[in-house]
Amino acid sequence: MKLLVSELRKVIYVRSNWGLLVGAIFISAVGTAVTVPILAPVEGGAVFGVSLQETSGVDSVYANAVSGYIFAIILGILLMSGEFRHGTAVATFLTSPKRYRVVFAKLAVSALAAAALMIISAVAGFIAGWLALQTVDDAASPSENLFLNLILASALAGAVLGVIGLAIGTLIKNQLLAIVVTLVYLFIVDPLLLALFPDSAKFLPTGLITAMLNLDIDAPELGINTNNYLPPFEAAGFLVAFGVVFAGVAMFTSLRRDID
Repeated sequence: MKLLVSELRKVIYVRSNWGLLVGAIFISAVGTAVTVPILAPVEGGAVFGVSLQETSGVDSVYANAVSGYIFAIILGILLMSGEFRHGTAVATFLTSPKRYRVVFAKLAVSALAAAALMIISAVAGFIAGWLALQTVDDAASPSENLFLNLILASALAGAVLGVIGLAIGTLIKNQLLAIVVTLVYLFIVDPLLLALFPDSAKFLPTGLITAMLNLDIDAPELGINTNNYLPPFEAAGFLVAFGVVFAGVAMFTSLRRDID
């Protein structure tokens, strides 16, 4: 418990973590709100095959509320790589005679903090989307369980991404390099794989998070067809599996590597 409290204090008192929360809220809110004028129909038509007069179109707007996921994984990276950057890794791991306890505490706190970040930013994005949709005449109502799916997907995705980020920070001690590698993958590699190999790439994090929202969107112009994605519960299972694998990587790496 003392280790958990110590790691929680690091999350709360490090100002950069609050900056990540603000960034996640901003990206989620803006990303959701600006989607409305982009998809606003022209003379009753649809843009990119999506109409805000249809439930699927409104759902696609609210789906952007999970855009803050990038900050969840960065939070996990900072929680571990920050120890190496500031030279506190040795002191941190010497607080317990068994190193795995420290890693477990970091994994738990990283998952909890990243999940909270995702939930807060998703709610902000949902509110921004709702306000933006008030400017559209005859906008359809979202799916019945969309908000619940959004919150559950945000919580689970945040927890898993926090664990993945912690593992990346364990593998790559250089904080800047770890963040750059992650951003390149999430913004370039993952979307390309999803567009070029949708049948296989739907098992990757971006496809799994989208699938968990249980959306019904068929917009080939945008390269999105959620009909080909996994069912929500299966997607959640695969995402949890990702988290377990990366947690194992973090544990194995931390136990075997010399800490300096």
